[in-house]
Amino acid sequence: MVRTAAAIRFAAGVLVVASAAACTSSGQPVAASKVKTLRPMSAAELRTHLLPAVLPKGWTSQADPADPADPAQSAQSAHPGPGSAAIGEPRCAFPGGGDVADAGATAAVASATASFSGGRSAGGGVMAGAETLYSFSGDGAAQAMRRIRQLAAECAKVVTPASDPPGFTERIAAVSGPRLGDDSIRVRATTTWSDHPRDVQHDDALVVREGNTLIVLWCAPTPQAEVDTVLSFMPEAVAQVRSRHPAPVEPAP
Repeated sequence: MVRTAAAIRFAAGVLVVASAAACTSSGQPVAASKVKTLRPMSAAELRTHLLPAVLPKGWTSQADPADPADPAQSAQSAHPGPGSAAIGEPRCAFPGGGDVADAGATAAVASATASFSGGRSAGGGVMAGAETLYSFSGDGAAQAMRRIRQLAAECAKVVTPASDPPGFTERIAAVSGPRLGDDSIRVRATTTWSDHPRDVQHDDALVVREGNTLIVLWCAPTPQAEVDTVLSFMPEAVAQVRSRHPAPVEPAP
């Protein structure tokens, strides 16, 4: 699945993001026997479990249009799964934390994405973020969490030449996430540029595994002070996935 909320990343100067998710130790993994008995959700089912249309403090959420390529998991597909890591994609070609999580989720059988926004950033722009849900069969979700940690370790530092403007240095690290779900990771991502070495942007993502579903919240590159508000909606996101009667999700136009 090509990430449908990519516009948020390219509009970082206008859609400034914030987050305040506390990072503590991860939850206890679910036993493999339990995980394997869970039925994966379809893309249509996942869409009903995205963040609800109305969020705290005046924020709103809207499901992105369904990805027509999502159900077609054929060998001829350019994507091995709903994640965006295409066959032959260079290793560590990750603009941010959300992309690391996405690349670790290529074994998912279905996915769905929503965009949400609200409030005002310190710079006066609209704060915005995005959520992606991935569903797996068997113990695929637990394997995806291991893959995300592995990718973060392998791609801890990526440097492009200053002669290839704008040269940049990107650092990735997977740390413990909040005590939510069966396991959680915060993928920290920072970027600095050769021509503006003091300008640091943060592009974190928060990943929670709930059974055989991965819940990912991510945001556009932004100052660290404005990352945490987006990630703070993870408790609401987890509650939606757990609920048998989730709050209504605003449909795509």
